[in-house]
Amino acid sequence: MNSGLYTAYSGLRAQVTALDRLSNNLANLSTVGFKEGRSFFTLLNRTIDARDSTQLSSVINSQVTLAEGAVDEEDGSLLPTGRDLDLALSGNGYLTIDTPRGIRYTRNGRLILGKEGVLSTADGSPVLGENGPIRLGPGKILVNEQGGVYLEGRLVDRLKLAAFSDPSLLQREGKSLLFPAGEQIRAVAPRVQVHQGYLEQSNVNAVASVVGLVEILRHFEAIQKSVQLLMNDINAKAIEKLGR
Repeated sequence: MNSGLYTAYSGLRAQVTALDRLSNNLANLSTVGFKEGRSFFTLLNRTIDARDSTQLSSVINSQVTLAEGAVDEEDGSLLPTGRDLDLALSGNGYLTIDTPRGIRYTRNGRLILGKEGVLSTADGSPVLGENGPIRLGPGKILVNEQGGVYLEGRLVDRLKLAAFSDPSLLQREGKSLLFPAGEQIRAVAPRVQVHQGYLEQSNVNAVASVVGLVEILRHFEAIQKSVQLLMNDINAKAIEKLGR
């Protein structure tokens, strides 16, 4: 394959992935606690030892790659609801959730009292405290800024809040769940405040996302034109050789 075509192909593939990520951001403008995914492009040029160089290695040496999308941890705006079971977080922390697929993390603090009074997400997954699932009975529920959960003035448990050394390694699951991928990511002490009676809004910037869509379309057009020029050049050379 012509090296220029390979570079163009890798560029198109990277733009498609970026488009998917941007579309997902826009689809979650109204999702509570949603964190924007960002795309980073780089031109990969591998250093190849001349002794090991082959025609294939020279073709794939230059390619546009899309780094794994980083999760933007910037806080979203806080919407007051006045509901005791609505919790918003500010800072770098996440609620810890026990799902059927394992431990997950979220900023979606729209909570309910599930079976047996267990504090849960809207789909019934228990929200974990330092001692496991948090069970609450009838009465006034108070959650302080440090994550302490009180029932009628009595401390029941503290929210198990988590943070990670490299948020770019967090993988998405569904609309608002995250989980760490690989062993490179490690837990760190969260710097977070809990706000009872509030919900954190999505931190997606709608205007910037629309501008990003326009940029991707322009990149598509530019790459398509480059491919057309390359194909014209290849065809011209082929005709020249056949005519000899």
